[in-house]
Amino acid sequence: MSNALSRAVERYGAFRDEWYALPALVAVSLLVLAAMPFLRQFALFGVAPLGWLSLNMLIITLVWATTAQAWNIMSGYTGQFSFGHAAFFGLGAYTTIILTGNFSISPWIGMLLSSAIAAVYGLIIGALTFRYDLEGHYFALATLAFAELLRYVFTNVPQLGGASGFFRPLAREYADGPGLVAFQFTGDLPYYYLILGFLTVVTVVSLAINRSQLGYYLFAIREREQAAAAIGVPTYRYKLLAVAVSAFFTAWPGAFWAMYFNTIRPSTVFDLLVNVEILLPAIVGGVGTVLGPIVGSLIVIPVGEFVRQSFEIPGLNNAVYGAILIAIVLYSPKGVISWPSRFVELLRTRTGLLDDDAA
Repeated sequence: MSNALSRAVERYGAFRDEWYALPALVAVSLLVLAAMPFLRQFALFGVAPLGWLSLNMLIITLVWATTAQAWNIMSGYTGQFSFGHAAFFGLGAYTTIILTGNFSISPWIGMLLSSAIAAVYGLIIGALTFRYDLEGHYFALATLAFAELLRYVFTNVPQLGGASGFFRPLAREYADGPGLVAFQFTGDLPYYYLILGFLTVVTVVSLAINRSQLGYYLFAIREREQAAAAIGVPTYRYKLLAVAVSAFFTAWPGAFWAMYFNTIRPSTVFDLLVNVEILLPAIVGGVGTVLGPIVGSLIVIPVGEFVRQSFEIPGLNNAVYGAILIAIVLYSPKGVISWPSRFVELLRTRTGLLDDDAA
């Protein structure tokens, strides 16, 4: 038994070191997510273990997985911890809904325009903060201030909807009716696969950056920016690029949010807790990893929803979020994604001890 376990551990270790291991794991994860709407209906001995997972909750989970993946491109890869990505999420939602509702512009065009606007806003934030060498908690507070600035503007300017926000326009007002062109559907399943498509695109981009020379530059900046600059890495330029890419893709789930729910308000897309919802999956799953934001979202959102459904105590799910985050930070600072490697090392140690005893 010990020999079989040792061989299994060694095979996993060899697979983990191969260049194709991460792309394969990403592909398997996305395929599992694609099958999830049907897996939740699977019953074993008359009991569906995943039956409590509603399709709406899975959609929300993928929304935060996508935003966390986009946040990770900036904060995970460069180490510039942003606490204001709600600014880009809200710009994606508001720009899309305003262009669609007021000017009958396709929400797909609105999403791309909102992404460009979010990227420009990200460049402005980066130019002002990086030029004055803000980092650490000062940078985090600065990004939060820029997000709060937008929340204040959209709350107090009537032309931007004010505190009451906007209602989602009917599909027949700008298209022939519900469907992919209208970015609206009559059921939740198409929404699920649409946001899964967004997550797939952002994950592929994240993986490409992770494996490219750009990724090596960003990781060098994260580990020690001064040393990276000393060997010729243009740190200012690459940090700006990371902010722009991250902001661009964060606007996508914001646009999706605007077309999925009936209304949007500043309190729902620019709120302080939105920043927490964006970064928490990446922190729980593993900051700076490709799979971390996906794994983290599949833990944080369902667990919080399970607690909310099980106990009718307002705010208890937020308390559970906090408890999970504290536990991860204290006992597994590299996130849940590091657990398999730690388990393998534990098995290696254990099987080694068993082999020594047998000898």
